Amino acid sequence: MKREEFIKTVSSKLKLIRTEYGITQETMSDMLGVSKKTLVETEKGRRELSWTEVIAVATVFEKSEVLQGITGGDTSDIIHALAFEDRTT
Repeated sequence: MKREEFIKTVSSKLKLIRTEYGITQETMSDMLGVSKKTLVETEKGRRELSWTEVIAVATVFEKSEVLQGITGGDTSDIIHALAFEDRTT
């Protein structure tokens, strides 16, 4: 999976992740450090999360079954792999 695909997938599943945790849009936006308007626009498919926002979602909600379904289990491994994709060290 490429970074752009991961961003698109997490963005499209944001509302499911939020409802899985039983939290409001306001609470989730506070947890992620984004405005409620930004969260609403993302949930409605009007915008995608940034890479930094995806990292925040993956870190804060790492135990999410929705995220684990996307990543195959270990969210931190995919974040790490995507952060270094196409980079030479």
